[in-house]
Amino acid sequence: MSSGRFTILLLMFILCGAAVPALAVPPPATATCKITCTVAEIVEWSELSFPEIDLGVLTARNKQATSDAALTLYTNGDVTIIADNSNSAELSFGPYTLLTEYKLKFDGSGIEQTGGKPTEWCSFNTFLKEGANIVHIPTDGAVEIILSVKASIEKICPENSGQYNAIQTLTVCWKS
Repeated sequence: MSSGRFTILLLMFILCGAAVPALAVPPPATATCKITCTVAEIVEWSELSFPEIDLGVLTARNKQATSDAALTLYTNGDVTIIADNSNSAELSFGPYTLLTEYKLKFDGSGIEQTGGKPTEWCSFNTFLKEGANIVHIPTDGAVEIILSVKASIEKICPENSGQYNAIQTLTVCWKS
């Protein structure tokens, strides 16, 4: 056999031999996996309670006092705030009470920032009876809630002097 034919046969053998194992390898197998993750709805206060509000001293000249306290609310959804309308939310001292009113303000309007519309002054027993709506904005998960309280007295006399106390509780519920 001539060396040219031998070279051609050798080349064919090498090429065919190399091609056979390549054809014997099966194609890759694939599998897919669907993955999900749910972020829980959250609504929580930054602290357990608002800072204490001290209205100071009411006098014959100063028969009304107002003050406020702020607390941050974290939420990732629309919520409603309701208030305690029981007698514990009314400033009282023994059998005596003060005209007690509340209102809320927010650092956001619910349009560009999480928040809502401020409320008007309202007596303790009707404050937020219908609730105050907070609209969540997806890029803003916090809103500062400003609770304001106003105390008034018509007439100061020895028997109604003393330290009056109240506790207001705000509860946040998911908007239905």
